[in-house]
Amino acid sequence: MNYSYFTMETIYTRNENMKKMHLCIAVLTVLAGMLFADSLNQADKWISYTDKADGGTSTIAMTTANETIGGKQYMVITAKGAVTTKFQYGFVGMATTLDPETLAALKSAKGFKFKVIGDGNKYRVKPETTDIKDYDFYGVTFGPAKGGVTEITVLYDKIAQEGWGAKKKFMPMDITRISVHTVGQPIPAYELKMFAFEIIK
Repeated sequence: MNYSYFTMETIYTRNENMKKMHLCIAVLTVLAGMLFADSLNQADKWISYTDKADGGTSTIAMTTANETIGGKQYMVITAKGAVTTKFQYGFVGMATTLDPETLAALKSAKGFKFKVIGDGNKYRVKPETTDIKDYDFYGVTFGPAKGGVTEITVLYDKIAQEGWGAKKKFMPMDITRISVHTVGQPIPAYELKMFAFEIIK
């Protein structure tokens, strides 16, 4: 009798410990995903670029700062400037320089999302991959309304190339960075705020 009770008690304890262990693993997985997403929200992970190398005169002033939006504080990336036609296809943009852990998380994800405060202009977000050499990367074009907060969702099975380059299959394992750039020219003045990046598992 005592042995049977001891055995049942041991089994119960073991099952409870297993449940706790699985819960801990689940929590750690969520926290790891949040950590990787947080790295997309770090000021030092973003750079800006223009069409200067192509002879263009488009401009971008990129700043990063903590701002309170909707009662919550975010690290906000703000880009301001103008897009000219000195280069026929004038453009400016911003791109990530991510650590290996974040890249690994992006490659195994279903996509990512983020929030923007727009100016009525159109922009394109692209998970750039090494196999595409002509810059016709897969992505999503978005045109957020002026002033309001818009959430942009980028799902890998929903994105597409623009169509002017060589047709390729999207390869998540070849992702190198995320970039966001202007669409169209000229743009006398633009201002885009980006924040709250999250990886979609």
